Amino acid sequence: MAQRVIFRENAVQAYRRGTAKDIVPHLTLRPVIVCLWMLLAVLLAAAALAWSVRVPTYLGAQGTILQGGARAGPSGAATTAALFLPVDQAADVRVGQTVHGQVGSSGPAASGTVVRVLPGLTSPDTARTTYGFAPGAGTVRQPWKVVIVRLRPSLPPATYGGSHLSARLQTGSQRLLALFPGLGNATGGAS
Repeated sequence: MAQRVIFRENAVQAYRRGTAKDIVPHLTLRPVIVCLWMLLAVLLAAAALAWSVRVPTYLGAQGTILQGGARAGPSGAATTAALFLPVDQAADVRVGQTVHGQVGSSGPAASGTVVRVLPGLTSPDTARTTYGFAPGAGTVRQPWKVVIVRLRPSLPPATYGGSHLSARLQTGSQRLLALFPGLGNATGGAS
């Protein structure tokens, strides 16, 4: 008796094609996948931290320690200095802002606060005659806004009066994320 097939050949081939499973190679191990998810979580946490942390912004200024600039106040002596700012940068300066400075290129460091922002502008000649400020050769000769600063610790005026002062005024703060190039405008900038 001849063997008789009850199914059509086309139907058998279609059935076999449907039951064949694709074999996908397992290229990564489970610990690698877990580590990659943890790395993504750490990066997102770092971005959130950089968004929320604010860092101070500073404005550089040059000035001079005033002759006879030490005055006794309620908490001891303080040295007075005059800082000279370009007009376009002086808009952010307010009384009470923090100042950090250094006398000369290697002299003592001092910190203090802004006690007065003088109205109007001061010409380079007036700055030289009134305050004894002689700007460096690389400084543009332009009108300046004068800011009076009280420094601590007190510096003897006989020794440091008329000395050059390099200072940084704290003008506000900005998000840490704004320090990355291209993200300054997108993160809200400075305040």
